Amino acid sequence: MIPLFDLHCDTLLELYKKKENLEDNSLHISSKKVQNFEKYLQISSIWSDCSLTNDKAYFRCLKVIDYALSQNIRFITNLNNISKVNFILGVEDSRLLNNKIERLDYLYSHGVRVLTLNWKNNSCIGGGWNTSHSLSSFGKEVVTRAHDLGITIDVSHSSHETFWDVVSICEKLNFSPIASHSNSYSICNHKRNLNDKQIKKIRELQGLIGISLVPEHIGPNYDLDAILKHIEYFLHLECIDCLCLGCDFDGTSTLPCGINSIEDLSFLYQKIEHEFGKETTKKIFFKNAFNFFKKHL
Repeated sequence: MIPLFDLHCDTLLELYKKKENLEDNSLHISSKKVQNFEKYLQISSIWSDCSLTNDKAYFRCLKVIDYALSQNIRFITNLNNISKVNFILGVEDSRLLNNKIERLDYLYSHGVRVLTLNWKNNSCIGGGWNTSHSLSSFGKEVVTRAHDLGITIDVSHSSHETFWDVVSICEKLNFSPIASHSNSYSICNHKRNLNDKQIKKIRELQGLIGISLVPEHIGPNYDLDAILKHIEYFLHLECIDCLCLGCDFDGTSTLPCGINSIEDLSFLYQKIEHEFGKETTKKIFFKNAFNFFKKHL
C-alpha cells in the first residue's frame, strides 16, 4: 500500500452541490476509493464559483463547510495523530473576502489553512492567470494576515505580476508559498502553468508545486507518459524536494487517459517508480507535502 498527500481537489463543493456523501458517491474521490492507500491526506478547496458574486460565494462557502461537518468530515489543522483519511480545508479564489479582512479570520476559525488567491480575471485580491494585474493593496493585506494566522498561500491561478508580488512578501516575512496544481510552461505553454523562473523561486523559498492532472495543463497527448515529461522537467530543475501531486479531482470533467478516479493513481505511481525510482516517487506522492505541512500547519 502507498501513502498519498494531494494538494488540490474540489470534492467538498461537489458533495454539497450533488448532496452526496464522502463514503460512497459518483465523484472522483470517496472514502471507498481511497481504501487502498496506506494513508491519505487531501487539501480540498472550496471554489468561489465565477457565476456568484463575492458575497454569495462567501456565504455558500460557509454552507459547504457546514455540509461537510454534517457528513462527519473533520478538517485537520496539524499533522499530529492523523487518521487513515484526512482533509485539510482550503479556499480557491479569495475574492469571496470582498475587502473584509475579518472574513479571513472567520474562515481560519472554521479550519481553513490553504488560500488560493485567484481563479481567473481581476478581483479585489489581484490578477488571475489570464490578466497582467498585480496584487491589490487588499491582496497584500490578505497575504500578510494569512502569514500571521498560519494559512498557506497558493499561487496557482495567479498572474505573473501577482505571483511576484506574493514572492516579495514571502521573502520579507520569511514564509513559503505553494502552487497547488500547476505544471511546467516549458512542457505545455498554458498560461496557468509555471515558467522556469517561477519554479526556481518556489524551490528557493522551500514551497511546493503540485502536478495538475487537468488535460489542458498537461498537453495535447494527456496520458501518463505526458505527465512523466512534466515530472522529468521539474526534476531537471532540482525540484525533487518540492514536487507533489495536485490532481484537481472533481474540479475537472476530463482526466488523463488511464485515470478515471483517485483509485487509478496507483498506475501513475508505478510509472513514476519505474522511471525515477522508489524514493523520488515516495517524495512526490507523500513525503514532500507531509514534511511541508508538518512544519507549516
